Amino acid sequence: MIIGKLIEHGQARHEFHSNGHPSYYAKLLTDDGPRTVWGFGLGTAFAKSRSQPQLGDHVGVRENSLDPVTVVHRKRDREGNVVAEKSLDTPRPHWVVEKLSFFDERLAAARALRDTTLSRREAIQNHRDLLGAYWALDTGQKVAEEKIKSPEGRTRFMSLLRETLAATIERGEPLPVPPSRGAAERPPAAATRDRDVRLA
Repeated sequence: MIIGKLIEHGQARHEFHSNGHPSYYAKLLTDDGPRTVWGFGLGTAFAKSRSQPQLGDHVGVRENSLDPVTVVHRKRDREGNVVAEKSLDTPRPHWVVEKLSFFDERLAAARALRDTTLSRREAIQNHRDLLGAYWALDTGQKVAEEKIKSPEGRTRFMSLLRETLAATIERGEPLPVPPSRGAAERPPAAATRDRDVRLA
């Protein structure tokens, strides 16, 4: 994560070159001096930021997991007809931009979730966002009881799920949202998307 005071951000051609491709940048004043970060997804990160940092705020810019994007290349003949087509999966960085205070709160929430001696009620009272994490753990427990025969396997699964959720919190990514009353329950995305969490 890059930490610094937010000086500028906006759309521009990559590295301000006249022939550069359209991109987005954020300029931070770090302890080592000014630093400019480039990434098309930064614009989305600013728009979706939960803390909505402004110029002059101390922020963290984090590049998280890579979300693949399918890019289709088409070859055409002189008449413009497609004669060949090829699909390529291109990684796309997932950015998070938040005030430092947001990341500090998330770090404390992750520690609370990892602390199995802390009561659920106390953890949620101190960190309201953990409500979704505990719902995910409850849902994961039901899945484990249905799918995993051995007690050791269930314990291992739940430990990995808890750590996956805690890491998600630390990275500043959205947590699962409990379904509305009466909605059908299903395993949360965080319980299944991480490759390290597997039924065993």
